Amino acid sequence: MAQQPLIHYRVRWRPAGYQPGAGHGRVPGAGDQLRSVVPLRDHPDPRRLDLRTSLRDPFENIWVRDFYLNSALKVIVLVDTSASMGYVGRVHRFKVAQEITAQLALSAYRTGDAFGVFAAGEVINKKRMLPPKANRSAWLWVKQHFSKIKPEGQHAEGLFAAVPYLPQNPCLVFIISDFRWPEGRLKLLLKKLSHHDVVPVMLQDPTEVDALPRRGIASLTDAETGEKQFVWIRKSLRQKVEESRIKHIKSVNEACRILGLRPFVVKGEFDTALMTEYFLGGGNT
Repeated sequence: MAQQPLIHYRVRWRPAGYQPGAGHGRVPGAGDQLRSVVPLRDHPDPRRLDLRTSLRDPFENIWVRDFYLNSALKVIVLVDTSASMGYVGRVHRFKVAQEITAQLALSAYRTGDAFGVFAAGEVINKKRMLPPKANRSAWLWVKQHFSKIKPEGQHAEGLFAAVPYLPQNPCLVFIISDFRWPEGRLKLLLKKLSHHDVVPVMLQDPTEVDALPRRGIASLTDAETGEKQFVWIRKSLRQKVEESRIKHIKSVNEACRILGLRPFVVKGEFDTALMTEYFLGGGNT
């Protein structure tokens, strides 16, 4: 855990709380971003003396700098625990989701932000629910509790039940899933979370297609239902599977684009540096 660099995330708005953190807030306080220059009588702190403004004042008033408070924000992770998240290819998909969640928890604590997580498949998992708060051991909680979760269920409708648990004020929300959802469900969830900054984290594994034999009989398993079916692998079937994957990716991108979002795609293993690059490149704007 500690060997990977922290995730440096950011949001499009200023947190309004008085809890100190790393984000540029919008209330006055001790920070590093100038808010205004005010008379000393209005803000009696001579340590913040603005010498240049004071010398230029023809009325010889003493002026001091007033700053915005560096405020904490709330980072919340929604994790899909439906059966398809248990896929094992190049990596174990749900273990990747666990790693991302733990890294976000550690980064939030080191930044001074509150962290919360909700896991859901067909129903929300209330035993594995962590309301957002400043918690130095949240990443250990994630590793301990998520190791006991077995991905199951045909869908992730339980994530909708997590929405009422989220704070009313804007938060930074990550949705970690492969998004193998019925048409329109991702778009609806994003709409319900539209007053938050949302980062859809899409998990992919190249072996879902690459591992198929070029020809011959193979047993394919439906990731959501667990049903197995013997099929004859041929060029046309491989092409159909590939087209289905392209259509799925296009559908996720379209649902995000409508709301001005861009998914962060994890192909195989998770790299914290790539997620930081996502934010630096304006991925959530």
